[in-house]
Amino acid sequence: MSTVKRNRILVVLIIFAFSIFGCMNDMEHKGNWTSPKLDENFIYVPSDEGVLHKFSKINGSKESSWQFPLGDSSLGSFYGEMIIDKEILYGAAYGNGEDKRCQNRKCISSVFAIDANTGQSVWMEESIKIDGSVIGGLILHKDIIYVATSENDKSDSAGGYLYAIDAKSDSDRTLNELTQKILWRIPLPGEIYGTPLLNSEKEFLIVGGLSGDISIIDLNNTQAYETNPLSRIKLSQITNYPIISSIIKVSEDSYCFGNIKGQLKCFNLEIQYKNNSSIGSVNFQIWGELLLDGWIWSDIREFNNYYYLVTLSGWLYKIQVDENREEIKIEWEKELKLDGKPVAGLTTYTYRNQDFIAVPFDKDKIAIIDNVSGATLGEYPLKNGVQSLPIVNDNLIFVIDRDNKFRSFSVADRSQIICFDMKDMKGCD
Repeated sequence: MSTVKRNRILVVLIIFAFSIFGCMNDMEHKGNWTSPKLDENFIYVPSDEGVLHKFSKINGSKESSWQFPLGDSSLGSFYGEMIIDKEILYGAAYGNGEDKRCQNRKCISSVFAIDANTGQSVWMEESIKIDGSVIGGLILHKDIIYVATSENDKSDSAGGYLYAIDAKSDSDRTLNELTQKILWRIPLPGEIYGTPLLNSEKEFLIVGGLSGDISIIDLNNTQAYETNPLSRIKLSQITNYPIISSIIKVSEDSYCFGNIKGQLKCFNLEIQYKNNSSIGSVNFQIWGELLLDGWIWSDIREFNNYYYLVTLSGWLYKIQVDENREEIKIEWEKELKLDGKPVAGLTTYTYRNQDFIAVPFDKDKIAIIDNVSGATLGEYPLKNGVQSLPIVNDNLIFVIDRDNKFRSFSVADRSQIICFDMKDMKGCD
């Protein structure tokens, strides 16, 4: 069977499985995998109603005057991680373009930049609208936002697009200084579900797609790129199976990725630069592979020089990657036998000098795992399951459950601290 035909079959299987499992809310358009985002004093929480709310970290109270967007408007479904930089909250969501969730995958994404203090957009527009679904998170680099899409329009054979968007505030600009916010876009071979990986020192992005493609995009600014943005693509390497999770960096020139066959692969990049500092050529070489049980579809996390991931079938792995010896090995593995499927990956954290892993499930609870042994130590009881990756801060764990309730628990004794129903807009048990 040819690689192209096999990849098409696998993509069909992905869509079919997602519709059965209900794991990927992109297929049902219910939202949301985006986790709460914290700054020093506040928590910014996405509701599956397509609205962002702000809560006090000190007492859990909701900031009643802060909401984005205002009124009855909705951004649709949230997925990728938000970013806070210089008191501006950046993120993306997608809907049908008319303040509702999208259907039949005909989606419009809203990329936003909000003043964290006021909840108002820092742009003239409330948000920047782009065709397709932004499922992964965004990248902010040198006042430019980079987002990749799962595309609606297949007329030009693009699976998705990478967009570069001007992130600067419009507050101090005159009308003559306002420019087009979308600086450029380039087509990519496969639909993109993961967050692009930024190498800020060498000025490039790495993006993996559902066609099994890995693309290297040059972010350097040269005159040639202004007239031909497509020439920013310096490599499109096709691998055997679709890539859903984000690619990770494990050393200066070495990277790893997972695919839906359960393969964890690592590769080296050798990059040659032109005289004008733009990338001239890229050499891609896979040096290691490890086969795991189940699809690798959520992000791989680095913690204390080890790498952790949970597969769609519920297997949790602690992995050691030695790029010098070109060796990948399993430190321990554990099957988590809970209802439903893991949601958005895992969270690592430390409490009283002991390291833990929190794994949320969409129809059950959050399992707490010992980092050293892989033993299950307990759980956070969320009877109807979880719809976001937990965030741990100041010995509290924050999460959004499947009933659209924002909750926090004490890491010490797992007692509930905050419960707020974001549908009925009131406290809860």
